Amino acid sequence: MKYRVLGCSGGEAPGFRLSSFLVEDRLLIDTGSVAVALEVSEQARIDHILLTHSHLDHTGGLPLLADNIFGMRAAPVQVHGMAPTLDGVRRNLLNDVLWPNFTRIPSNAFPTLLYREVPEDGPFELAGFTITAIRVNHTVECAAYFIQGRAGTLLHIGDTGPTEAVWGHARTVHRLLAVCVETTFPNRLQEIAEASGHLTPQGLDKELEKLDRDVPVFVYHLKPHFRSEILAELKRLRRRALHVLEDGTLYRF
Repeated sequence: MKYRVLGCSGGEAPGFRLSSFLVEDRLLIDTGSVAVALEVSEQARIDHILLTHSHLDHTGGLPLLADNIFGMRAAPVQVHGMAPTLDGVRRNLLNDVLWPNFTRIPSNAFPTLLYREVPEDGPFELAGFTITAIRVNHTVECAAYFIQGRAGTLLHIGDTGPTEAVWGHARTVHRLLAVCVETTFPNRLQEIAEASGHLTPQGLDKELEKLDRDVPVFVYHLKPHFRSEILAELKRLRRRALHVLEDGTLYRF
């Protein structure tokens, strides 16, 4: 499974791109930096987008992507998310006020984007994968996605604080290839992390105890101005299978 990190930071600054991950070139998880990380021709090859939640750092590239590719495809890009996530995008982002509604451009019959609600009652098929969505703990409704391919399953978790269901399901997955999970704040800002639905290194350590499996863990969503502090605290956890994602990196699971 090819997993390309377009951006993986918890904030945007010079040298740091917002969350966006490309799986096998045609399935995009979140859109934070897609418009600046990919050539327009590459953007036009994306068939499906999985949104973890509606926050701007995860959805903000969607209007720019739509603007870049409209008229270039024979079929719309399908935008998948839980009902509250799609509703947030529909009402607050692509709403003909903040940005044109590309579900009606160029026309209602041939739109650039098409919304598809993600089922939460079991797995569904998408882009050659079997995907399972499970809610996690954030300030808005947010999903983790289990993406199962021929080689095994990748778990990509959207923004989250301490949570339970996703780890319970992860313990049952036969071939869990890797876990991608956020860590946004340093330990000294634990109260801020809890209030905003995020993790610190010490919080991540407690979450991984719930996983209770020896699989590679890839951390993302570090706030740029706390990055060095968070990296030092992650290193002190002494988890050998713990890695930090880097913008522009290609992984094969």
